[in-house]
Amino acid sequence: MFEKELQIRGISRSNIINYVLQIGALETSSDSIFKGKCWSCEVSEEGSLYIFQSVIPMVTVTFTSKDNDILDKVIVNFRKKTFRAGG
Repeated sequence: MFEKELQIRGISRSNIINYVLQIGALETSSDSIFKGKCWSCEVSEEGSLYIFQSVIPMVTVTFTSKDNDILDKVIVNFRKKTFRAGG
């Protein structure tokens, strides 16, 4: 089993869940476990990070799959959703 854990900062848990669903996951009976075709994902509860008097949401997302190639593709698709550019 292959596993990849990502810590996402600056994006709310509800948006993270929407992105996981958009890349092909389905909801399960748990509000933190999502299943895709040949992969699954666990979304942690939302924490907070305090930087320069600002509260930044922080969520850990753990993807797992039996196939490393599938896992890599899922991660690429997820990262496209969470990419932020600014200036």
